[in-house]
Amino acid sequence: MAKKQSFGEKVGHAKKSSKNHIMLIRSGRSNKTGALRFNEEIVQVPDGKNADGVVKELLANKA
Repeated sequence: MAKKQSFGEKVGHAKKSSKNHIMLIRSGRSNKTGALRFNEEIVQVPDGKNADGVVKELLANKA
């Protein structure tokens, strides 16, 4: 009988990453046309910090 092998066993028990990432989407107006533009940014949330707090810090620093 064949051994049932999971995907994790096939790749060598890949270590799970405990890093948390969020996507921050900002909006703004284009200088030339005045059209609404969206900019996406992937932000890493450090261990022990709240995602809302990290976003508020980023928005306060860039304003």
